[in-house]
Amino acid sequence: MTNAGRRPVGRRLATELGIAAMIVAAIALTVSLRGPELSHAVRERLLLLRPETGLKTIAAVAIVAFTLKLVSAIRPGGIALASARRAGLQCLSALARVPAVVGLTGIVTVAAGLRILLVRAETEPRVFGDEVIYTELAKNIALHGRPLLRGDLEIGYSVLYPLFLSPAYRLASDGAAAFAAAKMMNAVVMALTAIPTYAIARRALSHGWSLGVAALVVLEPWMAYASLTMTESLFLPSFTAFALTLVLMLERPTAGRQLLVLITLALLVGIRPQALVLTGSVVAAIGVKALLVRSVRRVVREHIVVLGGFALALAAGSIALVAGASLPAGSAGPLLTLAYSPIVLAKWTLWNLAVYELALGVIALAAFPLALRGLLRRTASDCEHSLGIASLTLTAGLLLSVTALSASRFGLGILHERNLFYATPLVLVCLAHWLAHGLERPRMLAVAVALAAVALPVTLPDHLVEITNNVDGPTAAWLAELKHQVPSIPMKGLTLGIAAVGAAALLLVRRPFVPILAVVLSFVALTGPLVYSGGLTPEQDRTLAWVDRALPDGATATLIHLGLSRPDQPCSRDAENAQKTLVVWTEFFNARVDSVTHMSEPVPDNVPSPKLTVAPGGIVHKNGRPFTPAYAVLDSRQPIAGRRLARFDLASLGSAWQGGASLSVWKVSPPLGFLTHAQPLPPRADGQEC
Repeated sequence: MTNAGRRPVGRRLATELGIAAMIVAAIALTVSLRGPELSHAVRERLLLLRPETGLKTIAAVAIVAFTLKLVSAIRPGGIALASARRAGLQCLSALARVPAVVGLTGIVTVAAGLRILLVRAETEPRVFGDEVIYTELAKNIALHGRPLLRGDLEIGYSVLYPLFLSPAYRLASDGAAAFAAAKMMNAVVMALTAIPTYAIARRALSHGWSLGVAALVVLEPWMAYASLTMTESLFLPSFTAFALTLVLMLERPTAGRQLLVLITLALLVGIRPQALVLTGSVVAAIGVKALLVRSVRRVVREHIVVLGGFALALAAGSIALVAGASLPAGSAGPLLTLAYSPIVLAKWTLWNLAVYELALGVIALAAFPLALRGLLRRTASDCEHSLGIASLTLTAGLLLSVTALSASRFGLGILHERNLFYATPLVLVCLAHWLAHGLERPRMLAVAVALAAVALPVTLPDHLVEITNNVDGPTAAWLAELKHQVPSIPMKGLTLGIAAVGAAALLLVRRPFVPILAVVLSFVALTGPLVYSGGLTPEQDRTLAWVDRALPDGATATLIHLGLSRPDQPCSRDAENAQKTLVVWTEFFNARVDSVTHMSEPVPDNVPSPKLTVAPGGIVHKNGRPFTPAYAVLDSRQPIAGRRLARFDLASLGSAWQGGASLSVWKVSPPLGFLTHAQPLPPRADGQEC
């Protein structure tokens, strides 16, 4: 009888896996066979959603929803409203019938496929020096087995993200192909966020609601970070997985679950130093749990493994610092030692929350305190308690880290939404719990939350919105563009209007449809203009991988930025800028350019590099000793002792780059020596004037 009971389960699982495999194959074939065509079509349609168009669409939907609300007040059970309710119930019912394996496979595969189509448009590095740092670390892990930056061991920025990228730089034919592969890897791993999101939601929600939240998470506009070789793409799914382990530990604090929390937190720190603050979130979560159960001693005893692990890590880190050893995530150290003004911290907290609230469609973040109230009430289940505690403490930890960054000199005086959006899966799960349990709104708390939601955007300075870029603050950049398209309306009028509509919806709606629609519309409106793209084509990227093609198998080269120019010559500035551009592109698009140095001025990629000097006789020195690279890439106008293997002129990319920039790769006759003394060189590599 036992075997007979197992067969149907086995057959059902096999059927589900077969359907999932067909979904993956269909999306993969579509993307591979029609990638360029579909990429252009999808991107062109998204670009039509300019901020003004998006705002008009949101306003139209709000008017329709308000009209239906009035109709329902006059004629309860009206046809239109009843139809909308039936449609919503049918959607939830349909999701509930989709098996988890099939549903999650479909969500992840479609999200990854769509994002792979969109990342094709980003064809050059955008964020200096982050993207250069992570790609150089990945190159050196692939080539030398160590995370080297400018020739030195570097573990302070990220250890695991460059390790994640390194297979692309090991297996791809050149740096341009590795860059394309890295973007695809980013797209896939970000789409995988749906899986831990579903698992978190299932602790307190039905299967249908959990699938819906998982689908909503991969719709978020911050998926656009897959276009950039930065830690955001790996940190999002890893943070969500860590949140799941924390929820599980708070439910039942076994030794295994506590060890899992320690391991996943260590992985997070290895991906992004920001994760150090989450140590405090875990401790705070244990403290909140102790308050709920009213037994501090018992809760501490139950969580002794994780607390002991933190104590050991703190002791080991202190000893390492005293000994002068480098630590992973060491770049976060300066933020921990700064003196912060409470008033400044409060301002940056409000400002970062304001743009995040608008990005979520207002109602999702405004409902967060209401959802936490339901999850943390004493009558809630252990699963709900754990979800509420984890959501509260982890979101607070992320907000604290963002506030500290923005308030420091490292924050550059701009908003940092890209350091806060990781909380989105938790916020949306809490929103879904609130919606699924009847949109409970105690009058005084709901009014207070609505007023706070309206007040937040009022605190946001106009100049701060204007200066924040679309990487650190996509929503701020969207608002700035909207202001330029609708100059007659003040910035505060726009933000206040959006927030007021969301606050009104929070107080008035009786069904889940409107809050979900608000999130979807906000995500789609922000996604439209947030499609990162570069001026190069994929073919030009491959052309720029010229050093990889010129070097013998297994060889690597050092890039030397001379930075010499003749300011007294015509077009010298344009020629100098063109040469700098070529230097950065050559560094980025060649997997076997594994180290970078400079002479008269630093490399223009915001990453410090060793300086070279020229001794009498033209011999180049590094750190006071003759420099002996096997292969060198440098300005074509400077002859050296050795054999030129290849020369690349920027003008070969097209008519837009005619400044005369040129680099050559040489096999060096060591030590590196100039055939003539280093001199200011003419503005064009061919020696001609403009």
